[in-house]
Amino acid sequence: MTIVETILTRRAGKRVSAGDHIVVGVDRIMSHDSSTPLAIDAFSRFDGASIPDEVRDRIVVVFDHVYPSPRVKYSSFHRAIREFCRRYGVRLYEGDGVCHPLLIEEGLVGPGDVVVGGDSHTPICGVVGALGFGMGSTDIAACWRLGRTWIEVPESVLVELVGPMPRGVYPKDVGLSYVGEMTSKGALGKALEFAGPLSRDLSVDERMPIGALSTEVSAVTGVFPADGLRPEGDYADRVSVDARDLEPLLACPHRVDNVRPVTEVEGREVDQVFVGSCANGTVGDLAVVAKILKGRRVSKNTRMIIVPATRRVYEEAYRRGYLEAFLESGAVVCWPSCGPCLGRFEGVLADGEVCISTSNRNFKGRMGSPDAEIYLASPATAAASAIEGRIVDPRGFL
Repeated sequence: MTIVETILTRRAGKRVSAGDHIVVGVDRIMSHDSSTPLAIDAFSRFDGASIPDEVRDRIVVVFDHVYPSPRVKYSSFHRAIREFCRRYGVRLYEGDGVCHPLLIEEGLVGPGDVVVGGDSHTPICGVVGALGFGMGSTDIAACWRLGRTWIEVPESVLVELVGPMPRGVYPKDVGLSYVGEMTSKGALGKALEFAGPLSRDLSVDERMPIGALSTEVSAVTGVFPADGLRPEGDYADRVSVDARDLEPLLACPHRVDNVRPVTEVEGREVDQVFVGSCANGTVGDLAVVAKILKGRRVSKNTRMIIVPATRRVYEEAYRRGYLEAFLESGAVVCWPSCGPCLGRFEGVLADGEVCISTSNRNFKGRMGSPDAEIYLASPATAAASAIEGRIVDPRGFL
């Protein structure tokens, strides 16, 4: 069996295969300040709406998409969510960071868990061996009520990762490499299973950008096998990424699968650089950025926004002196949240502006104006480009 079939077989209590429709209990039900209001509305329409005691402790709500609130509309959403969580005794994380890395950091997801989230990048929790499924707010509300959900067991695509990564190449480049090869519909309705020697050598933080990008090939989930589980069985497809042959990459406007080497795009002037998001706001990411920025200044023609993924990451960056390096370089450091990623506050792009971002998406209008351009890159490429004010190869700064 594949890893996904193995996990779902254990959860279903019977042998399952790709294509089977099953109902399973869920270990964690997550929603955030953008998806929770709609879930509350759907929940209120259920007959006898209530949350069973055995389900309540599995629910987590996180303020991260628009926090702290910049507008009355979002403040009203936040107030309604607070009232709901108080009424039903639901756990609420407010000001603690981005939902996906926060759940992992808090130990709220683990190997073999089935996790549902009101966010498309919920498959990120696969970096610790869980199966994460993004779903709509109505399904989240149903999970609050029932503690279970239906799943069509997906076929799996095996993604073999070989290393080591050469100087200047980072996990973001590895992730962009498979997205460029598979294209945006390459795993439509399927699961990604990451294997190979490099996948085993990567830390949980290093796996984050690779796992996050599984959504960008239309996979329903993505998983790094926990220790003791070996990928086998029938795979719908197999993809290999040899990091030893890679160079720094970019996803160019306006598609995540429009992947090109940085060397082919060098020289493009940049108005804004964003380092952060659920994929690339870890302590390790900030360490790379601090190393490049230390003793240097961000270009006077470029603004740089750095957003640690969680409160704990922010605190650790402070202890290690990274924040000092950021501030002395002229960068702006914001409180942990999704920040500029979704274009609602902090660094909204104007018409014609060009941004390098370490986030997951570069669609038209994603970070503001539909006439802006977004390039996705590693934190190293982002930091080096901020200094030069144009897209540059980070290897000259390492």
